[in-house]
Amino acid sequence: MSRISVLRYLGNFFLIVGYQVMLWGDFKNGLIIKFIGGLLTVPFAIKLKLWDVLFLCIFFGITEISKLTQLFLVS
Repeated sequence: MSRISVLRYLGNFFLIVGYQVMLWGDFKNGLIIKFIGGLLTVPFAIKLKLWDVLFLCIFFGITEISKLTQLFLVS
């Protein structure tokens, strides 16, 4: 298994775990886990030229960063 495939699997796992943590636990920690998962899936999308997946990763990453910024500035 290639390194990029491992990153994709880890990224997808982090996305799922982060979403569940956001729903049932701490929103801030769940958002951080989801952001890390999104970052881990980017190399896979670039290698296979999946520009729509890359666009979605970037879009959700920007919205997650803005929300994290808001959460950390309020705390």
